Amino acid sequence: MAKSPMFRGLRSGFGKLAMVSGCALILVMFALPAFALSGDQPATTDSAVATPLPADPQSSTSPAVAPAPSGMAFMHQDYMLNWGPERQRLADKGLTFNFFYITDAFGDPRRPEGARDTFNNWNRIRGTVDVDFGKFSSAKGLNFHVTGLWQNGSNMGNVIGSIANPSGLVSFHQFRVDSIWLQQKFGHDKVIVTAGLLAAQDFYGLQEYGGSFLIEPLDYNFGNMGNVRASYDPSSGPGAELKIAPSKKFYVKTAWIMPSSNEFAPSDPLHTTHPPLYATGFNYQNGSFGSTWDTEVGFYTDPDAPTTRKSYPGIIKVGVIYNGGRDFPDYKAGKLVSGNYTVYFQANQPIYRVAAGSNRGLDMTFGVNTGAQNKSQVPTEFTAGLIFHGPIPHRDKDSLNFGFVYSKIGSDFNHAANALVPGSGLDDEKAYEVNYKLQLAPWLLIQPTYQYYANVGGRQKGAAGLAGLRLQTTF
Repeated sequence: MAKSPMFRGLRSGFGKLAMVSGCALILVMFALPAFALSGDQPATTDSAVATPLPADPQSSTSPAVAPAPSGMAFMHQDYMLNWGPERQRLADKGLTFNFFYITDAFGDPRRPEGARDTFNNWNRIRGTVDVDFGKFSSAKGLNFHVTGLWQNGSNMGNVIGSIANPSGLVSFHQFRVDSIWLQQKFGHDKVIVTAGLLAAQDFYGLQEYGGSFLIEPLDYNFGNMGNVRASYDPSSGPGAELKIAPSKKFYVKTAWIMPSSNEFAPSDPLHTTHPPLYATGFNYQNGSFGSTWDTEVGFYTDPDAPTTRKSYPGIIKVGVIYNGGRDFPDYKAGKLVSGNYTVYFQANQPIYRVAAGSNRGLDMTFGVNTGAQNKSQVPTEFTAGLIFHGPIPHRDKDSLNFGFVYSKIGSDFNHAANALVPGSGLDDEKAYEVNYKLQLAPWLLIQPTYQYYANVGGRQKGAAGLAGLRLQTTF
């Protein structure tokens, strides 16, 4: 009897995905914690729960909390490797660390029998150091940040040919310094100046609820920011930012940031080609790629809510990014021109809480950006998502998440494609994601997901479905 396509998929790409992720989980749960417990520092507190891990923490480096005194102590500590009280002592002196490993793995369960299996994963190891000079010197408000990474793997977006990348981690194979900057705060943190090597997408249009999703436009930033060559993690460039926050409810910030010429090419706005191997973070070239002028205004909702009632702290952001560089494609005029822009709106808001002082409930996120449609293959993108925190009783750190990304093809680009090859017109891509974020320990996150793409890559009759998994361990 012929086996169903789904059964064949479970034996091929999806089966490999389950096997590899299961082996990784066993390794982390048993082998590595045994190494972590080899320290000689005893447990000293009863703390058992930490803040959920972000998808890719750039500067989130909270000090460790000693493990709870139980037979499964390592499952309650903030970090997998137990430094004892030393990490806390360093943090008190102004020096904090964050080291983590994260992988996004995807398989295509519909792969036909006899064909090459489609199973890909992307790996990233990041180390971050933050120094607060105010804790050990008279330089109050001065902070230093540096982060570097190694990343390697396969881009599943290239395999299925999607516009919205299935993973927010994917860019290029690199071992490099990502960002280095100094930050000075003035007037009780009402004025903040940051300068160094920055990535525009780490500061402008960044998804506030990014850790709840895997697909790039919801996990990190809009997938079409290449239209204005906005620099991205981990390819930072020279830049400076001024942020003014006169109250807890409002801020405005503006920055000048230079992208690297190896990040984007005029004929490749979705940055699918590989950059030169010399990119290390210290050597930098810009060519004709100009610089981005970035401005954002943000409004905080319910910022002073007391713990005695249900609280709904959210943020609404409006921003614009402009790049005056050369060699942007103009599909209507059929030539290269100077300058391009994008404007964006984002709203991230809790809309329901089960009780006062509880994070259990429902959050929503919505975003849209748009630019000159004659200068972009995908000038407009919509993102939307729902996050159910604590869907299972006594599992408050878990979440059930639904996401949607709509990538709109530019009309002038579509017309040019049809003129070049009659009948080759594209349709707008629609991508859907559902995942469950399982916080097994403060330092261990497992996030199985399923994504479905209608009109994948703009193909009018194309579709793709991916089963995937995110695994993250913080050391």
